[in-house]
Amino acid sequence: MPESFKVLEVVCPTCGKAKSINVPEAIFSQKKFGTVKIQIPINAVCPEHQFIVFVDTKGIIRGYEKIDILMGAISPEVDREAAGRVNLRNLIQIFGIYGIFSLIHGKIFNYPSYVIKDENFQYDEALLNSVGDNILPETYRESKTIHIIENPDINKIKIKDRDALILDTSQHIFQTPWTIKLKFEEQIIKRALDIIDEEQQLKLLQQDISKLINEVHYTVSILEEIDQIYEDELIVRISKKFGRKKISNYHFNLIKEFIRRNISRKLVSKIKNRVGEFLSVI
Repeated sequence: MPESFKVLEVVCPTCGKAKSINVPEAIFSQKKFGTVKIQIPINAVCPEHQFIVFVDTKGIIRGYEKIDILMGAISPEVDREAAGRVNLRNLIQIFGIYGIFSLIHGKIFNYPSYVIKDENFQYDEALLNSVGDNILPETYRESKTIHIIENPDINKIKIKDRDALILDTSQHIFQTPWTIKLKFEEQIIKRALDIIDEEQQLKLLQQDISKLINEVHYTVSILEEIDQIYEDELIVRISKKFGRKKISNYHFNLIKEFIRRNISRKLVSKIKNRVGEFLSVI
């Protein structure tokens, strides 16, 4: 049976250029996925910008998100050399840049990730998880978080994990269990892609993630010694410890998410918000 498509009128959120694109009807048939994220690469709608389109299960566009990161074109020689190997650049070609942001976020923060593979996908679960392990400090490795779904029929997919990342190898993202933007992942990927050497790219990712986890460990050491602490006080102590300007609320939320997902929800419950407490007594 031939695959049917839905036509979406997509508008670039940066320059306003519009173009119709065909999206498989099958990705909208699975009601439980809610909003689907579709990655639009450079030249698909306009020659200079890539972005994400948020589409509901009825095929109605609900919003856009810009992606500012650029990846230089891969020459045919480099592409041939990379064939059969797994590295950052060819994973981006498969999953799209936002897909890689999502997979990295899932690996760092211990979310189960399910990859719906097509017939051309050549990597197995062990290989993908080993790449993910290579960007993490040793203490947090060897946790199998990436799972491959062999059956590409979306209507037959059954996943018990409600907090799972679900994406396919055609750059469609069906479910992300978090609501925050992936600014941290975008930042570290952008730095890594400035380096040509594949091994050094992974080492740089590991270094950047280790810096975050060092902040996590310091935060945990504080939380283990107290009954409760306000967010603003904790932010000041973390910033002072690592010789930084005041860390952003976004970055602080990453620290809390890592503790909650990898270490202890109880410790995170010790962190209080002054505004929240004030509003609760009004």
